[in-house]
Amino acid sequence: MTAGLLFRDTESRTPARAALNRVIAVCGAVMRGAEALLAAAAGLLGALPPVSLAWLSSVLVCNLLWTSAFVWAALRYGLRSWLVAGEIAVACVLCLVQGRLLVPQVAMAGASWVAVLATMTILIAAMAWRPHAAVPGGLAVALAHLTGAQLAGFGGGVVTVGIHCVQITAGVTLMTLLRRSADLADALLARSREAAKADAVQRARRADERGQYSRVHDTVLNTLTTVGAGGVERTSPTLRRQAAADLRELERIARDAAPPGGPARLDERLAAVAAGAAPRVETDLAPRTVPGHVADAFAGACAEALTNVARHAGTDTARLRLTDDAGRVLVEITDTGHGFDPATTPPDRYGLRGSIIARMESVGGGARVESSADGTRVLLWWSP
Repeated sequence: MTAGLLFRDTESRTPARAALNRVIAVCGAVMRGAEALLAAAAGLLGALPPVSLAWLSSVLVCNLLWTSAFVWAALRYGLRSWLVAGEIAVACVLCLVQGRLLVPQVAMAGASWVAVLATMTILIAAMAWRPHAAVPGGLAVALAHLTGAQLAGFGGGVVTVGIHCVQITAGVTLMTLLRRSADLADALLARSREAAKADAVQRARRADERGQYSRVHDTVLNTLTTVGAGGVERTSPTLRRQAAADLRELERIARDAAPPGGPARLDERLAAVAAGAAPRVETDLAPRTVPGHVADAFAGACAEALTNVARHAGTDTARLRLTDDAGRVLVEITDTGHGFDPATTPPDRYGLRGSIIARMESVGGGARVESSADGTRVLLWWSP
């Protein structure tokens, strides 16, 4: 049984709780498997009159078959409620018929394999279920064991019930503490992730501000410095053209810095980004209108992705695709360059985390980067 079979549905769970549930599943499977083997050995060794060897052998075989199914299901799906309920039912049946499975001397000593089975089942219920279900389940097994012992005339059942109650209390208390610790760890991790996300968004905003400052410096301030130094005549046609270009740049910066406005054609924005990119970009853009600030985020992330293609991919072509998947806007940038390992990207490489991922997260969207030796794929998404 490989580790890949454990909890195929744990993606929706929080990490610490998922890890705890995996450990619980493995422990429950190991405990039940060991108990079944012990029961088979102890039962056959203790098959003395008046116990029927044929009847006992049939019960032990059935117990082994159920244990095999239990172990397989626990490792594949975890200790699900239906699995634990089945285990309690099997344990209760065996406890009720223990008079036909044990000789009186062994049963009255309190060390029979049926008593061990009852203990294991009580612990499994405490591990898998919350107290409001684990306590009744454990008490059902304890009462079945007491009833079976009384029917068989073994005696000593009250002491065994007391031991079972202690086991129920200890198991439920321990698992409650473990679950609370896992929940606390998950809450701390969630807060850490939110803080990291907020920091990434702030860094993306600061990068945008620095970019705007650079654009002002490279246009207006350079022009003013040139005029102040007497490098160009005030009536020069060149100065008029440069001033007009600087004015257009200032207006563009003002639009970029303005709060989110009305809707924008995302396909047109992306077409403009592709036209101004360094690599040759093949486009497949479905018409789509989104809020202006969302279009800005997509355009900025795409521009950064295409810049990375030109700088790092080792290819001069890329593909930009815009689609609509059941209302969710998807943008895909792909190239056939030599690729890279996103996990090894240095922390100071801001473009991937800040200009792409954080920018999309700041508008409620998301981004994912996949890369291999065959190329890189950047996927951006946003849902209204």
